[in-house]
Amino acid sequence: MSHSTVGAETMESSSLLLCKGLLLTASLLTFWDSPAAALLTTKEMRFSAAEGAKVLLHVPDQEEDLVSFSWYKGKDVNENLTIAHYEKSSDSLQIGKKVSGREEIYKDSSMMLWAITQKDTGFYTLQTFKAHDQQEITYVHLQVYKIVTKPYLKLNHTRVKRKSASIFTCVSPDTGVDISWFFNYKPLNVTERVTLSAENRRLTISPVWKADAGIYQCEVSNSFSSKKTNPLLMVLAYG
Repeated sequence: MSHSTVGAETMESSSLLLCKGLLLTASLLTFWDSPAAALLTTKEMRFSAAEGAKVLLHVPDQEEDLVSFSWYKGKDVNENLTIAHYEKSSDSLQIGKKVSGREEIYKDSSMMLWAITQKDTGFYTLQTFKAHDQQEITYVHLQVYKIVTKPYLKLNHTRVKRKSASIFTCVSPDTGVDISWFFNYKPLNVTERVTLSAENRRLTISPVWKADAGIYQCEVSNSFSSKKTNPLLMVLAYG
């Protein structure tokens, strides 16, 4: 298959490959006619994945009676937003203006996105035409989650005296995350002496008792990942 041909690309395998630099000179999309009186149905689906991974945007039950399909970037059927258009009768693929080179199109209308980033978060639109003038629009929302950075703990004094105050700070560059605390590898119990700041980034123990000596950790998490700090030992100094 020649990758420099302008126009439709004929594919022989079940995967209509657009990614990994195979189409550095992407063919320009040409206009195709849509059935004027197509019976239209719409639905919406949601997908999520971690950045750097690949994700398959698959809409079930599309293969039967499939005539053609198109993928668009955004929540709109607009020629200027086209990623790709496939015609089953000619087994041909036409590439649109919004192709990034990280897509992999399959003949069942699925689309794989490789090496995704948070910039890929948003809507994609799949338009399919089937026999008997059936048209279906599926709005696909992709949420790409950032993998959290491993946090670390700061303590004002690792050796503290009883009845003094200890302040732990969970240091993380990530925002919009949940923070949990652990004492001796078990969830920390918050009390009148053991308190957390509004966003749980700071733990204050005042006054410190003998039972507070031990190992502390904090954990940073979002909807897709979580990481804990290395254990930090707080020792009580007597005298």
